[in-house]
Amino acid sequence: MKRNNVITVLRMTVAVALWFSVTFVGGKLLAPLLEGVLPEMASIILRTMVLPYTLGLMLFCMAVIGMKKTPVTGRSEGKVSAVTIGKFFLIQTGLSFPCIVAGNIVCKILGLDIGGIPSEQLFGRLWFYIVLLLVFNPVFEELLFRKFVLERLTCLGTAGSVICSAVLFAIPHVFSQGFPQMLYTFALGLVWGYVTIRTGKLLPAIILHSLSNLYCAFIPSLLSLIHPMAQVPFVMLTLAVMLPSAIVLISREKTRI
Repeated sequence: MKRNNVITVLRMTVAVALWFSVTFVGGKLLAPLLEGVLPEMASIILRTMVLPYTLGLMLFCMAVIGMKKTPVTGRSEGKVSAVTIGKFFLIQTGLSFPCIVAGNIVCKILGLDIGGIPSEQLFGRLWFYIVLLLVFNPVFEELLFRKFVLERLTCLGTAGSVICSAVLFAIPHVFSQGFPQMLYTFALGLVWGYVTIRTGKLLPAIILHSLSNLYCAFIPSLLSLIHPMAQVPFVMLTLAVMLPSAIVLISREKTRI
């Protein structure tokens, strides 16, 4: 890797680390300080939605001042169809789902915490998590990682920029949500980065991000509330359908690269 590219990757790593330090560490430190001062929901919104994209984003922007950025123009023309979104949903689920299942199995064997959001917590604050996971995070995380980060990594080439942005997207999740989520979000980051470069648009990645949270967070949590074993057929069916579909679609997609 060229020296300038190494510096670019290091600077971007520092920028993401600064953003995450405010998001995770700052949020943890604020929680006890805000207890009894603000209503619980106001405190959660401040820590999970306001702080990351005010102070956190400000530190990120300061760290990347002067870095060359190249807007992603894309190789496709016109609007992105629902068929295209559906195709990449199959790909992202086929790639990411085996990762999180394998990660969960390893954690179970080693006696480690799987992480993620417990079903009781998710449905206990349902409207908050609907907004956070289906709207807010998809918009702002894609804006950060598939625009601000990706357009500053284009010097690495298509593969290099997609892989590097996916790594930077995945690593914070190991601290906030656990090891399985890191593997899962790395696979998703690869797909969303590629889709952004392929289409030249941010909206497809936002939609795919929202669909991923719906399919892999809300649906399994709902099933676990219905019956403790209800997730098993869901997981088996997803692996049986999505993984082969992803392999076929990826092989076809290679002809477009």
